[in-house]
Amino acid sequence: MRRAGSCAAGIGAVFASSVALAAAGGGLRPPDDAAGAGAEIRPVASLNLLVRVERDNPQPQRPQGPLDALGDLARALHGCWSPPPLDRIANPPDVIFDISYRRDGSLFGRPRVIQFSRGVTDAERGILYEAVARALDLCSSLPFTDGLGGAVAGRTFRVVLQDRRNQRQALR
Repeated sequence: MRRAGSCAAGIGAVFASSVALAAAGGGLRPPDDAAGAGAEIRPVASLNLLVRVERDNPQPQRPQGPLDALGDLARALHGCWSPPPLDRIANPPDVIFDISYRRDGSLFGRPRVIQFSRGVTDAERGILYEAVARALDLCSSLPFTDGLGGAVAGRTFRVVLQDRRNQRQALR
């Protein structure tokens, strides 16, 4: 995997392959020397978005301006996410789920919470599912530009909500 730069507020996007970005519109033509062999380069099936949470977000909000890049999508998900208070889950796990959007920015299918970075109790699972549902309700219809809408339409994103509120940070 290749990490594609850090964004503001500790948000970053992790991409499985640079080919996936270049191939947002579908398969790519192979180099001339491979054309006769029937080779085809395909984009990866899903892209990973890493959303780092370093503080509480008591007033999550739907993004107002148009989203034009994958970093904007990561920032939008960060703004919609309000992690459960630390008094309810003292050692919050990272939450990992799959999501897809249509060209118009609306959700495509149902998001799936697929795993946590550590084992969770039934009570913690319920709290985390509720928090994810609230965040995705806010981010269920996003203002994509035509370019971003075309690039992400129908693609599956694996979103990692990486909770770092309890970790000690070095002074910057």
